[in-house]
Amino acid sequence: MESRTGTGRTLLRLACAVLLAGALVAGLLLPWVGGPALAARSSSALLGDPPEEFSVEVPARNTVVLAANGEVITSFYRENREPVEFDRIAEVMRQALVAVEDARFYEHGGLDVQGTARALVTNIAAGEVEEGGSTLTQQLVKQTLLQSARTQAERDAAVEKTFGRKLREARLALAMEATYSKDELLTRYLNIVYFGQNAYGVQPAARAFFGVDAAELTLPQAALLAGLVQSPQDHDPFTDPEGATIRRNQVLARMAEQGYISPEQEAEAAAAPLGLAPGPAPRRGSGSPRTTSSATDTSSRPRSTPTCSAPATPPCWPTSPWRARWPPPSRRSSRAPATCWP
Repeated sequence: MESRTGTGRTLLRLACAVLLAGALVAGLLLPWVGGPALAARSSSALLGDPPEEFSVEVPARNTVVLAANGEVITSFYRENREPVEFDRIAEVMRQALVAVEDARFYEHGGLDVQGTARALVTNIAAGEVEEGGSTLTQQLVKQTLLQSARTQAERDAAVEKTFGRKLREARLALAMEATYSKDELLTRYLNIVYFGQNAYGVQPAARAFFGVDAAELTLPQAALLAGLVQSPQDHDPFTDPEGATIRRNQVLARMAEQGYISPEQEAEAAAAPLGLAPGPAPRRGSGSPRTTSSATDTSSRPRSTPTCSAPATPPCWPTSPWRARWPPPSRRSSRAPATCWP
């Protein structure tokens, strides 16, 4: 009797998931089947004005103050960030993330109903969350909204469990997929996602956990980091090495299933120790850095300093409505008057 009850509950959950997926698809297609006027009204109401940070340009990195001889004096940051280009991220790191978070990343256009249904079945069968239901692009949208939020209300809105939020997230994901390449989206994601240890992005994470650059990550190291994305606290190898090892090996198994690595490589990596070798965090000062004859700000400024004089400052964005700033300035032949966001 208990077995029948459990089966019934599982079928009910699957049915609800199918209905939700159908509603999502219907909502996404409504503007196109309802005509241009309806499309304009619907897009304006549901999407609203997107955040200015929606681009794949590298996010602001730590501010570094150098002496005249090039020696690092100190750094200024709250969140440890050091964005890197696509070719400075180890291939196994990119493969590991795609394998565990979005196996069909290179096949879908931003939404993946098939992948969502598969993740639901996998998680129900396992009794825990082993696969995420959102695509990497949807996760990128969510992370961008969350990390660009300036108030608690905006942060809450970025993660609220409502159909309206998921629909807006899905439409923004479609828009990003139509504008940027897969490699650009993957690079942006790997540069902003949180890995734990105050490491935002794969480069600070590689140094925080293994004392190496992102380009030098090995297969076992990359699998461990990819496994942290889902829940950095729950899989923290410093506080729960056993749980982190299990999670790492789940990533390796997914990579083998999808043909990124051979069964022999999986077995060898799964048998390897965690090999944690944390490097020191960048030296951090206090107060606001000032450029003098003996020190130079070589990076972007803290958010509180509204200046674009530093060479690595993120690109400015036009202040006009979304239709004037999407696609972003780098995709247009001319730029609207711009202002720099702090």
